[in-house]
Amino acid sequence: MKTTGIRLSASFLFSAAVLSASADVRPAAVFTDGAVLQAKRPVPVWGMADPGEKVVVKFAGQTKTAKAGADGKWRVALDPMEYSSVGRELVVGSTKFSDVLVGEVWLGIGQSNMEFPLEHCDEGKRMAKGGVLPETVRFFHMPKDGDEKPRDMFAVPEGTKWLSYTKENEQKGKRSSMLLAFFAQNLAGELKVPVGVIGAAVGGANLETWMSEAAIAEAGTQEEAAKLLKMCEGWHQNDIKKWEARPESEKNKPFPKVNYESRPTQVWNAMVPPLAPYAVRGMIWYQGEMNSGWQKYEKQFPFFVKHLRAAFGVTDQPLYIVQLPDFKQDHWVRIRDVQRKMSESVPNCELAVQIDGNEIDLHPKNKMMLCSRLANLALAGCYGRKIVARSPAPEKAAAKGGKVRVAFKNCGAGLKLRDGDAPRTFELVEKGDKGVPVEAKLVGKNTVELTVPEGMGAPTRVRYAWSPDPDVNLVNSADLPATPFEIEL
Repeated sequence: MKTTGIRLSASFLFSAAVLSASADVRPAAVFTDGAVLQAKRPVPVWGMADPGEKVVVKFAGQTKTAKAGADGKWRVALDPMEYSSVGRELVVGSTKFSDVLVGEVWLGIGQSNMEFPLEHCDEGKRMAKGGVLPETVRFFHMPKDGDEKPRDMFAVPEGTKWLSYTKENEQKGKRSSMLLAFFAQNLAGELKVPVGVIGAAVGGANLETWMSEAAIAEAGTQEEAAKLLKMCEGWHQNDIKKWEARPESEKNKPFPKVNYESRPTQVWNAMVPPLAPYAVRGMIWYQGEMNSGWQKYEKQFPFFVKHLRAAFGVTDQPLYIVQLPDFKQDHWVRIRDVQRKMSESVPNCELAVQIDGNEIDLHPKNKMMLCSRLANLALAGCYGRKIVARSPAPEKAAAKGGKVRVAFKNCGAGLKLRDGDAPRTFELVEKGDKGVPVEAKLVGKNTVELTVPEGMGAPTRVRYAWSPDPDVNLVNSADLPATPFEIEL
């Protein structure tokens, strides 16, 4: 897809400089001093060299060799390694990276709630100043950007590297993802191993801009993507006209930036190719605020996940979806349910529910609660911890004798109510889209019984927490809130 007006920042001249450097072996830019490599799985190391050149990679007693292809690209895979908090040297050709650890690595992508920096809350500021996390917990913060075409493995702004959350890195640390920092804190505290988090997020980004052209093509939404791109170009041109119409005294205000966060494939092009196929244990996806078309979201999401995993060289990598929180946006109701359904239908996906946050904020600041839930999903799903980590979700619903019973899964020792009241926010739908609030009560460890109101015919659907800001109270034995949902009887 073609577009106009994209202007690369000067920092990306670094890419051209690397490519025109000496003929020595050049590792991908995601490898730096202080990197964390993924434990207990093969670790790709890749880069460029002269065609046919022999490449030697050494780390932790391993020596791997490769021959650069006709295009100059080469790649090796280090054998699975045990955890190591002792920094060692990674040698790639004549390049040496120091203080490289082996631990758990997670990738976080999405829009502004994933990007939301540490400096936006007091606890985050304290973490960025150092002394909160050990130096074995590290982050790689990929600055946000977009591009018309996929960038190469060297397209990382100069100065972007693996860092620990210490005082000397405070300025960069406080601009890194709060969610990933708190998630790493939870994970490192429980596992006692090095943890690395890679943040690649863009505020306001829609799902389409995070999809590769191949993913959009496989989803069959090329026509919709072309229309969206045309709209984005129109918005941008209108912004330029408004800027040009300003008095000269106001021309010092920023020239309209390209709205790449809305343009199909453009965030993918800039943010994914420079990182892939770095070995990571799993991924966290926090996005959905900018997508109002829930049917298209449901259609495209599986292909987004498929191609994202393929870029990182796996087919079943864990992916944790953060469900949208309570907020005054009507269309979020449908997006939340799509996120629930995707977590159940896309292989190895899980859902982190935060409908009980009670902040009514586009950017909820209580990321610690959310990150504890995300970390528990990882601990249960990836690290063998025997804990209740999933939120209650509907399994089936059936009507009989003026009652409707909804059976739940993920209940732990049983469902309960936070305030001791009756379950709230249940609705029944007879036809159309209008839900009728109904009385509900717990019956058994995993079942809620609803009373069909007098005068209602045969209900066809059950809804729970079906509003922008529902007053929920249904939880499992681990105090995890039930997910909002709509299901058919």
